[in-house]
Amino acid sequence: MARAVIKLNNAEIRVDGHVARLSDTIAESPGILYVKGPNGSGKTIFLKTLAGLNDINEIISTGIIIEPRSTRRWYVPQDPWLITLGDTGLDELLLIAKRKIKRVLSNTRLDKILRKRIAHMSYGERKILEIMKAYIVEPDITCFDEPFSGLDKYYRELAEQTINDLARKSLVVIATNKDINKPGASEVKVLVKQLKDDIDPPIPLAGKGEVIVQNLSIRRGNKSIEINGLKLKSGETSTIIGPNGSGKTTTLLAIAGAIKYRGEIILRGKTGFIPDDTLLVSPGVTLNDVITNLCYADRDCMDKSFFTLRELGVWDRNRPYVALSDGQRRLALLIPQLFSGRAVLLIDSWLEGIDMYRRTVVYELIKQYLEMGGIVIATLPRGDRLDVVEGIPAPYD
Repeated sequence: MARAVIKLNNAEIRVDGHVARLSDTIAESPGILYVKGPNGSGKTIFLKTLAGLNDINEIISTGIIIEPRSTRRWYVPQDPWLITLGDTGLDELLLIAKRKIKRVLSNTRLDKILRKRIAHMSYGERKILEIMKAYIVEPDITCFDEPFSGLDKYYRELAEQTINDLARKSLVVIATNKDINKPGASEVKVLVKQLKDDIDPPIPLAGKGEVIVQNLSIRRGNKSIEINGLKLKSGETSTIIGPNGSGKTTTLLAIAGAIKYRGEIILRGKTGFIPDDTLLVSPGVTLNDVITNLCYADRDCMDKSFFTLRELGVWDRNRPYVALSDGQRRLALLIPQLFSGRAVLLIDSWLEGIDMYRRTVVYELIKQYLEMGGIVIATLPRGDRLDVVEGIPAPYD
């Protein structure tokens, strides 16, 4: 394994008219370099540049030096890759590095995850699989984009332990929008224009609706998911909690009518859905296309949505949707549904991926939506088993 060094000196990155400036720093292996910045600041683009993926996004960078030039690099995205090579997680790892697989399988719970079919894995389980791929390969530089988002307490600890083990041998780069409190770690900030101090978005529009769930039973692989009862009327909220892989997303999809189930689900009023994996939207569309579709081409909804998104730092309506950061994509899917008159909003993984400043603004909008009579059902990776609790999480959850 080569000793890797990253040097930043008046560094800039340009892509699609966006310019990100980076604070000067030097980081070397073994160790961790944290990349901190708000949504859309350029953290992901910087990681892709370090990983040698410049050509994919036509990235132009200056002031970034990586030594030696022959360093092996690896990139782990915030949303797990949709393309996989194996049927199970174990198949995937065996294809990458057979000789190192035994030490991974010494962890009983991890072994259980890896023996699952990838198609049946939860979002969090697929994130763990992507982290384990990097751990198996042991690159000289590994770039992790928000590696802990969407993980419950146990999986987060597993991810942190794995990444820390990797950082004892190589250079790990972690992008985050959260505050960093790691003694001895290096840090680089993505420098962008500050948002306004005060944001005053329009009042959301909510329809009148109702949600009734009784004796819900869903089969998912070899697993059975049961929800006995859930009743919500206008202005009420619930959160589906549980560890990764417990069936939160599956339950939300059943309520939305997207998968088969047994039992009774009554859903009155137009319903909106915000998925945990924001890349499920077609890659060939622009931000304008997404907003137009979610607003049903209603001009008032579109105007309010674009105004609010601009206030939150999402500017170019003609920008490809996939070119947005994960947090920006989540805002693009959520904001127009708050102004479109939907009666019910189903929010998978709550406000994951949105930085704290914007999260506070969005949380207040959702509270206003509830005051207007809307219904919200969210999911959050928390607790030891699948359960439904009253209310929605605080903005910092």
